[in-house]
Amino acid sequence: MKIKIKSEDELYNSFDKFGETLSEDLISYINNKSEVSPIKQKEDIEIVSSSKIDEERFKKSFEKYCNEQLTLINRQQAINRTKQIGMLFVGIIFIIFSLVLADRINILIIEIISTIGSFSIWESANSWLLQSKVIKFNKMRALKLKNSEIKFEKEQ
Repeated sequence: MKIKIKSEDELYNSFDKFGETLSEDLISYINNKSEVSPIKQKEDIEIVSSSKIDEERFKKSFEKYCNEQLTLINRQQAINRTKQIGMLFVGIIFIIFSLVLADRINILIIEIISTIGSFSIWESANSWLLQSKVIKFNKMRALKLKNSEIKFEKEQ
C-alpha cells in the first residue's frame, strides 16, 4: 500500500503535542486498504514524501497503534468469552429450573422459563459461532498490519 504525503505532519494527529499518535485519516486509509486485501497476503506500507521523514518515529508510532489495537481486541475477546459463559450458565439454570418445577407450576409459566433458558443458550451459541469469528478476523488483520514492512521513499 502506497501512502503519498506532502509533509511529515500529515502522518500524526495534530492534537498530540508529542507527535506519537497517528492521524485519523492515515489510520482510516490503512484500515480500509487492509480490509480489502486478502488476510494472508503480506502487507507492505510505503510512505512517499517530498520532505524528510523521521522513520524511527513513524515506526514507533505505528507499532504503538498496532499494539493498542491488539489490546482492545484482546479485551473484546475476553468480554465476549465472559458473555458466552454467562449466557450459557443462565440458560442452563432456567432450563433446570423449568424441569424441577414442571409438576408444581402452571404449564404456561414453565414454557416461558424454558423459552428464556433456550434463548440464553442460543445467544451464547450465536456469540461463539458468529461474533467470535469477527473478533478473530479483526485480530488477524491487526497482526498482519503489525508485521507489515514499512518503507520510505523520497519523491523526486
